[in-house]
Amino acid sequence: MDMFIINTNATYIKNILISEDYVKVTDGDYKTKEDFLEKFNGKKGILDTQHQIIYNNIEKIVLYEDELAYQLYFQENDKNEMCVLHFTTLQQYNEVLDIILSKTNLKKSEVKIRTRTWVKPAVYTLISAILTFALFMSAKQLEAGEKLQISGSRRGLKKIMLQISEYLGSTNALLLGGIVTCGFIYYAYNAYQKSTIKQEAFIN
Repeated sequence: MDMFIINTNATYIKNILISEDYVKVTDGDYKTKEDFLEKFNGKKGILDTQHQIIYNNIEKIVLYEDELAYQLYFQENDKNEMCVLHFTTLQQYNEVLDIILSKTNLKKSEVKIRTRTWVKPAVYTLISAILTFALFMSAKQLEAGEKLQISGSRRGLKKIMLQISEYLGSTNALLLGGIVTCGFIYYAYNAYQKSTIKQEAFIN
């Protein structure tokens, strides 16, 4: 019952071998089962990723049907491991899932996972804080009578920031920047709170 799967477009695991007793996976890109097994059974390189997953050692599968993928959590050599399996078709996705479920005692359930929707608001918050600090320091230097030189790349942007610093002054630059940054913090916090979703899974 060997099924050899090739997915060159997968980000991580590109070859999957489904057999009667285990699942073998690797990040190598092999075009035949024979090449795959020759490399898998040979000496493993330092940067090579490969797993031989015994069905009874699979503890959890988190499904991402819209991406034709699932996360596989398992024990290997007394360590907790995880890998993401991507498939090329829905039929392939379901067929492999059916085989794994038939070999294990996993039960259908739901798990809470955190998405990355909060990352972009967090980046905006960081940028706002950096710009606020830059405007404040420029304004302080101008108020102290220092002459600031505009050089290097992005001179236009630096000139605009210098003009804003001169117009606002250090106090207003700090107040305005602080208000904007606090707004982004609130936005990022809300996004983080809402980033947890329920995902279909099978758990031991």
